[in-house]
Amino acid sequence: MIGPGTGIAPFRAFIQERIATGSSGDNLLYFGCRHENKDFLYKNELETWSKNGSLRLKVAFSRDQDKKVYVQDLLREDASDIWRHLKNGAHVYVCGDARHMAHDVHKALLEICQQLGHMNSEQAGTFLLHLEQGNRYQKDVWVT
Repeated sequence: MIGPGTGIAPFRAFIQERIATGSSGDNLLYFGCRHENKDFLYKNELETWSKNGSLRLKVAFSRDQDKKVYVQDLLREDASDIWRHLKNGAHVYVCGDARHMAHDVHKALLEICQQLGHMNSEQAGTFLLHLEQGNRYQKDVWVT
């Protein structure tokens, strides 16, 4: 799950349901916002889930340090883990800004497929397209 800013909202309910129903599989969330102390929506709840093992939480605070860090940067850092999940049938959900974030996340996923899947750009694009067609890569994005 990749949901910066208000893109977190649907994932919160998704995680709550998976916990309530005892669903198997890894709950991995990449959340980003500008400032941890101002914009970290549902911080206490997400950190509680992270501490009790219900959620693997990765956060990017783009304005809390000199160099901006975004969710796509975290995806690249975790490329091996992301590729392993994709190979093992994981679903990818992206929710939030269509103008920049969704494009940048898609680009990061393409790079991961190329590097770790030993694909050229066309093969990586086809791989992600097949994930979309199989409902394993879904985007709920909007432009403001």
